[in-house]
Amino acid sequence: MTAALSSHAMAGDNVAVATPTQPIWLVEQPYAGQPLLTARTYGDSTYGDYHVHATLQLSCRAGNPSAGLEFQIAPQPLGFDSDPYEGPDASAHGPLLIGIGTQPAVSHGVSGRWADAGVFQVGNVFIFDTEVRRSELAYWVSDASRGQTVRLSLTAAKAGGKLLTAQFTLPRDNTGLKKAVAACLDAKPAPH
Repeated sequence: MTAALSSHAMAGDNVAVATPTQPIWLVEQPYAGQPLLTARTYGDSTYGDYHVHATLQLSCRAGNPSAGLEFQIAPQPLGFDSDPYEGPDASAHGPLLIGIGTQPAVSHGVSGRWADAGVFQVGNVFIFDTEVRRSELAYWVSDASRGQTVRLSLTAAKAGGKLLTAQFTLPRDNTGLKKAVAACLDAKPAPH
């Protein structure tokens, strides 16, 4: 039996078309009846002389002051060896450097897994997972970040490997991102 896929738009919603010069945040509710929302946009990833589409996704679980960030690529066309990053016993964990505009890059540990691609890609993708702390997340949703370039970079786990990079232009309308991560911004930080 195949599960039905449905989508809807509420009256008054505006239609937006995603293009490289006009990126948008696509907001999704991956699990029916659950409050989790995701916001994703797309960009490009480079490894050596090769380029592929990449997806950047942020999500938030209620009560968690950190948002989940997923960086998704198809590593085979790039020639990138994702095996060292895969699973709970992975031998490599980054760092994944994330910088926005002129802000200094922030180092994040990552874990990886294979999954079906989302809206912006076809087939299977490798997903690098990390968390974006509340202080960083506040900048992501600020007016200052609109239209800025997000740069991600990850050094290959094996000696002699190149730098895996990706670039995304943050949409000028950040309403979708704000909606998807509101619960994280509203969450109370854990006491020290």
